[in-house]
Amino acid sequence: MHTQSGFEPNSRRNRWLALMTVSAMLVAAAAGCQASPAEQQEVAPEALPTLPTRQTEPDRAPDERVDTAEFLRLQEIHDGSADSTTIDLDLAAALSGEGFSGTSGIAHRSRFSTDTLPGNDQPLQPSPGGQMAAATRDPLATEVGRAVLEDGGTAADAAVAIGVAISVSEPHFSHALGGGTWALYYNAAEDRVRALDGIGKTGSLVELDFFRDPERNRPRGPHRVIIPGAWDGWMLMLRDEGSMHLDELIQPAISMAEDGVPASRSMVGFIIQEQETIRSFSDTAAVFLPDGDPPRVGQTIRQPDLADTLRGLAAAYRRAHDAASPDPELSTADRDEYRRRTGIQAARDHYYRGPIAQRLGEWLLENGGFVTPEDFAAFEAQWLDPIFTHYRDVVVYASPPNSQGAAMLMALNILNHLDLSSGPDDPLSIHRIVEATKLGKIDTWHYVAEPDSMPVSIETLLEPGYARQRAARVSDTAAISWPEDGGLNLSEDNSTTGFVVMDAEGNTVSVTTSTGAQFLVGGSTGILLNQRMEVMEIAESNPNIIAPDKKPRHTVNQYMAFRDGQLLLAGGNTGFDTQPQGMIQQFLHIVEFGMSPHEAVSRRRFITHAFPASQHPHRASNELFLEPGTPGHIADDLRSRGHRIGRSGVIGNANLLYRSPVTGQVQYGADPRGENTGFVLPP
Repeated sequence: MHTQSGFEPNSRRNRWLALMTVSAMLVAAAAGCQASPAEQQEVAPEALPTLPTRQTEPDRAPDERVDTAEFLRLQEIHDGSADSTTIDLDLAAALSGEGFSGTSGIAHRSRFSTDTLPGNDQPLQPSPGGQMAAATRDPLATEVGRAVLEDGGTAADAAVAIGVAISVSEPHFSHALGGGTWALYYNAAEDRVRALDGIGKTGSLVELDFFRDPERNRPRGPHRVIIPGAWDGWMLMLRDEGSMHLDELIQPAISMAEDGVPASRSMVGFIIQEQETIRSFSDTAAVFLPDGDPPRVGQTIRQPDLADTLRGLAAAYRRAHDAASPDPELSTADRDEYRRRTGIQAARDHYYRGPIAQRLGEWLLENGGFVTPEDFAAFEAQWLDPIFTHYRDVVVYASPPNSQGAAMLMALNILNHLDLSSGPDDPLSIHRIVEATKLGKIDTWHYVAEPDSMPVSIETLLEPGYARQRAARVSDTAAISWPEDGGLNLSEDNSTTGFVVMDAEGNTVSVTTSTGAQFLVGGSTGILLNQRMEVMEIAESNPNIIAPDKKPRHTVNQYMAFRDGQLLLAGGNTGFDTQPQGMIQQFLHIVEFGMSPHEAVSRRRFITHAFPASQHPHRASNELFLEPGTPGHIADDLRSRGHRIGRSGVIGNANLLYRSPVTGQVQYGADPRGENTGFVLPP
């Protein structure tokens, strides 16, 4: 890997700090706030980066606030979970109308939209160019990624910088130091896809009986925390696929944490929902209830403890980097790479075998958790082989177990045997997609867990013959309802974020990273901790049963798709059990129905809950939720096929990258449901 030249505090760092200031003003303006003239004058005009065109919100009253009732009214209905929802008061109207336009200017043939000429297999107009791209659900993080790619960084470099920045700007969705991360990484030079497993294990002190006791097993708290595996995963990716220095990559996040970021509407909504838990822990309340109450939209949220923790990691990297003594016989590039890798290992050790793990472990044990400092020290992230299947002429990759990536692949295997030619708005097509999705999720519930705990191999679940058997279970007139057995006749008894990046060499990463859905800061570290114990089971018959030193079946997953050996798609969706369902629909919108990337992520969604929800208490509502704006005749037709239609707000959040097999140009889709943004850079 190419190593960037030395630390440049007076150039790159200052440029990124200027970028952070401008981006903060951008977000504040979108939230209805205005930067002061003094703040605007702090940035020299020549320092201003070129910002991408954002999908702005319709005008609204400056004093409009999202109160508790409105927030809960707009939540995605996930058996009470608000894991993945971002609020858009005008989304229902937007989804029910026309007018979604492309975001990167690359035309795309669509059989089911009116923005292209029917029967035209070629792009309608030349692409304006696009070799590097990224899309995230946070404007600040998007700008961080842009700066890294413009400075010659790899997709891995940009992903690390984005992932840490998001921990500051949208900590209610993910945290690079407190959560878990799955990613698919495509190395273009090696033509290889690998799966990054940055998911931690349960603590060594976990007791099953504790979680069977409803008096002790509260919905939120330190007892639900597993080892945060994300940081080690990020460091593994940076070591093996990156080129830049860690302290440079996380400097924007340090500045954001120190100087503060404007509270988004989604952040305020989640704080309102979680304020009871937040008030129970003084370190959490100090950050997210700054005046004793939930912040206003646009109010500055500062995280000084997190800034200190990140500075400690940056310093550990730099000390080890500068003190490293590579073999003098090595080339200059190899000596630089040796120093970079030495620094990265020091940052891993500083977290998992140093002061951060010690402080977190002690705090967890003092507050009812089960993860010890020794548990942190024993953890290491790993690269794994992805799982894959074929849909028509497309090879689709997903994260392997303990991820729920198999759910998407099993559903696509079933859909290989079902006819969707009547189009995405035909109720029969929707019904068939829903039924295939149900069967994929049902088999995930029955069989998928940490690989050593699975009663059947993942290869068996993905066999074409098994898919034919499951496709035969689909009836066009009778919807499947839970309880439903798995198909192998064995004995049986939203908080997330995702983003995608492609660099100048074609290296591509699709990331889904999450904490769960709680605001819980680990003492004075400033780190928001996960609650991933909630996705585990207490039934002896389920392979995902709670046990010490065990990885839970993790809802986080993503996909990549290739046609004729060339990367076609990379993307992900947020929201516990919504994730594979949204990804299936976006994939089909492009591959089956010929839509543009922006159409694919913007189009109305539907989700089924005809299986136990991943999160505790694992209810199955047997409802099919349709997003606002879905025509009444579609709902009526689906009811006639046996579906119980449920009321829903917006469903999930998605980002994807598409590379045209005709032009080789890359295009992004950024979901209008949130504050998602993206960019395309020329060669």
